[in-house]
Amino acid sequence: MEDKEVFYKDGLKFECNNCSRCCRFEGGVVFLSSQDLQRLADWAELSCEQFIQVYCRHVQDDKGQTFLTLKTLSSGDCIFWDKNIPGCQAYSARPTQCSTYPFWTKVLSSREKWDKEKNVCPGINEGCLRSCQKIEEQLELYKKRIPLN
Repeated sequence: MEDKEVFYKDGLKFECNNCSRCCRFEGGVVFLSSQDLQRLADWAELSCEQFIQVYCRHVQDDKGQTFLTLKTLSSGDCIFWDKNIPGCQAYSARPTQCSTYPFWTKVLSSREKWDKEKNVCPGINEGCLRSCQKIEEQLELYKKRIPLN
């Protein structure tokens, strides 16, 4: 943990209730790192190139930089969200961005942003207490991922 005191020093309550709101409706963008790509390609039993052709797209940010992301369906759902499960088909190989949510830099930047995320995720401030150490571990994984261009 950094030397500055963080609002979550005493931990935060979070419990995923499997609502899938983080995977559906919004048309969010899931950026893939090289590790994510390899893990997902292995899961799908495809080469990385084949996986990209089937499941990925390139998205340009507001600065003109292009990144490799998972496709979304016309409904806004992630390509791996499956109503029959319901949930993620690729859960065991999901990208770091997905596995670390909601412990992301922007969400943890202030108590206000954490509390506001409750509008997206009903598991915020619910369930078991996550220690500051566990939160920092997830945050570091999120920060260390390098999205592919």
